[in-house]
Amino acid sequence: IKLNPNFLSLFSSELSVYLKALYVTPKKCLVLDLDNTLWGGVIGEAGIGGIDLGPDPKGRSFMEFQQYILSLHNRGVILALNSKNNEDDALNVIQNHPYMILKEENFAAMEINWDDKVKNLKSLASKINIGLDSMVFVDDDDYNREMIKKFLPEVTVVDLPSEFTKYVQTIDNLDCFATLKITDEDIQKGKMYSQEKQRKNLEENS
Repeated sequence: IKLNPNFLSLFSSELSVYLKALYVTPKKCLVLDLDNTLWGGVIGEAGIGGIDLGPDPKGRSFMEFQQYILSLHNRGVILALNSKNNEDDALNVIQNHPYMILKEENFAAMEINWDDKVKNLKSLASKINIGLDSMVFVDDDDYNREMIKKFLPEVTVVDLPSEFTKYVQTIDNLDCFATLKITDEDIQKGKMYSQEKQRKNLEENS
């Protein structure tokens, strides 16, 4: 079959996704920052009414990014948060912002504090009970990304572009979570981890 040379690059790219799913163990967990990652702006400075998140031009990219992440979660990808923030401010957005797609129950574990993110990632891996090599770290801050690369090289670090509109494409192009089959267990995995987190919280507070 004669193929147009211009088609070969796209064909090779698509074929590589299937080969990766066959021979490379997919990542299990997507660890996310909050400010300028799941929403635009800094919650501690702008407040819940001042961040960019919603159907308007400034907030649409972040809402679409959250919708994409939720689709990964529904395929069995574990979600976690690693953010330098006041926990009450961050949870206020997650629980009460009208355009927040991702909710508290979607996250298997959260580290929202002022500790360094290397320490927080180790804590998240322990809480979820997975290896660091199963984690993908997403953060808009160059310094935090370089720290993870230096001290936790087994973690896959995503270099987010400066353009918010390219966040979805950037994650999707990595093919970190490529799989040939999604089982019922995969679909329920995120809910199972969330329920386990609730059980542990209940145990600690009882």
